Amino acid sequence: MTALREEVDRWEADLENIAEASQYNDWFLEERRLAEALHTITAFRAHIVPALTSRQPPDKVIVTEIEQLLDALEVLRDDLYRTVHPPDSYLEVAQKVAALRSLTRVAARRL
Repeated sequence: MTALREEVDRWEADLENIAEASQYNDWFLEERRLAEALHTITAFRAHIVPALTSRQPPDKVIVTEIEQLLDALEVLRDDLYRTVHPPDSYLEVAQKVAALRSLTRVAARRL
């Protein structure tokens, strides 16, 4: 198994743990989406993007798309910190996380 695949698997398992914890502890949807955004940003910036860029040759198109999604996710994360935030922030976080999941699957298959 590659370092990229291991990091992606760890990230996805952590997202499952967040989903379970949110149900078990009766989190509000904003709390769950905020936790997902925080964890995703950290996992990608610290582990997944470096694993992608260290590959030879690096897949610059996928890395660029991932970085754009992460930038947008950071804006949404900041929105969720505010008491009043756009009503569709929750949906947009879920969409960004789903898009990141799809891109990382494509990248992992290219090994």
